[in-house]
Amino acid sequence: MNNMVHPEGNELARLRGLLQHTEAQQARQQARLAQQLHGDLGALLVAVKLELGWVERRLGEQPDLGAKCASLGGLLDAAVDNLNRLATSLRPRLLEWPGLWSALEWLAQDFAQRENLHADVRMHVQAGVALPASAQDWADAVYRSAEELLTNVARHAQARTLRVRLYVEEPPEGVMLLEVGDDGVGFEPAALEHGWGLLALRERVAHWGGRLTLASAPGGGTTVRLKLPLPRGEDA
Repeated sequence: MNNMVHPEGNELARLRGLLQHTEAQQARQQARLAQQLHGDLGALLVAVKLELGWVERRLGEQPDLGAKCASLGGLLDAAVDNLNRLATSLRPRLLEWPGLWSALEWLAQDFAQRENLHADVRMHVQAGVALPASAQDWADAVYRSAEELLTNVARHAQARTLRVRLYVEEPPEGVMLLEVGDDGVGFEPAALEHGWGLLALRERVAHWGGRLTLASAPGGGTTVRLKLPLPRGEDA
């Protein structure tokens, strides 16, 4: 039996571990920043809006100043909306409630609406499937991967329809299959194999024991599939 350890394999494993550690640290920092945006800056903007309303109510005899206060109030409302969207992008609160599967569905629907795409989203999660509390890094990795796949659709596909499929099966299979497809211009798959974005995504998926496959053809749209084993409490 050949028990030789290949240096290349060790180096690849080390790089994958470093990539995952870096992404986990980034996710935790983003979570803290999102909490501060929601709890501190968001509350401050709301307080300013309330104070501005108090001033506006006392300017009934000065319509010009009252109109200016109303205009400033509208700007504050827009600032709060933008702040909430930024905080959500840093740390989707849906990952905490009601969970990853609903967060992925919301992500796909929201993306399709913003990009003016027809959304064909179907999800099948076997009854009783629940992620362990220790699987937060795994859930972050899945969500960020889905975000990157959707971003690629927006940047390159020139599509009219977004197709998203999510299948989650309990043990003995214990797998999650996420498929993101479009009816856009498509590519020669060989042209994408060595792209940095796809390479990083493939390595992220491989770190969690999963696999990424891509199917595309010029004029035939693109479909990317992620298949990952579900985390167990001791693995996550």
